[in-house]
Amino acid sequence: MLRIVRKTLYYVYQVFILLPVVIVSTIVVGTLVTLISPLGSDRWRGWFSSFMGRCWGRIIVRATLLPVECTGMEHVVEGQSYVIVANHESCYDIFLLIGFLNMKLRWMMKASLMKIPFLGAASRVSGFIPVDTSTPAKIHETYVHACKTITNGVSLIVFPEGRRSYDGTVGAFKKGAFMIADKLQLPVLPVTIHGTYEVMPRHRDFHFARWCPLKIEIHPAIAPIGQGTDNVLHLKEKSREAILSTPNQ
Repeated sequence: MLRIVRKTLYYVYQVFILLPVVIVSTIVVGTLVTLISPLGSDRWRGWFSSFMGRCWGRIIVRATLLPVECTGMEHVVEGQSYVIVANHESCYDIFLLIGFLNMKLRWMMKASLMKIPFLGAASRVSGFIPVDTSTPAKIHETYVHACKTITNGVSLIVFPEGRRSYDGTVGAFKKGAFMIADKLQLPVLPVTIHGTYEVMPRHRDFHFARWCPLKIEIHPAIAPIGQGTDNVLHLKEKSREAILSTPNQ
């Protein structure tokens, strides 16, 4: 009986507290990033958009009352750019990584997300990379754009599965992220996300969130072993092994 009461109260809380927080924070953060970021230098724009994105992600996760643990930051070298790859369990992956992965980040994201009010404009100003796979030429443009973005300690986050998991398991990895790392001779930083599938799996989008502790686990970076097809395959296989090395908790 107590469990039912807690579940009901959590649902009521989401309707009257969480939903307004998500809407208001998205409007406020999106507007501030869009209006203020372009006023300064590239360095200022990068810092301000990263700071505001971190605030937005943390606000939403904290407002959902979810505890977060982040381990492995000792594997991150300050000032080093990485191609960060992570498993993709839920829409909450975005809030979790942008809020609690304390790094200078840029994202590869579906071009359709750039059309979302406030969020889309802020993403464009922040230098996020829209992924357009409609034609080979568009795919190449995305690739070139991403390669130009990862400089001066800025890291690129990619979900190499390409889409969220249907059942919480890690799917096959596509090679795009690893081709970027190969071209730029950057290390790949594997990250395992725990718990977001239980919070809001793909088949329950826009439903009530379920309470579950969340964890970000950062693994040691994987250095390139050369350049070319063998290196791409090496980075892809070793990254997937690292992400799968700790079972979901």
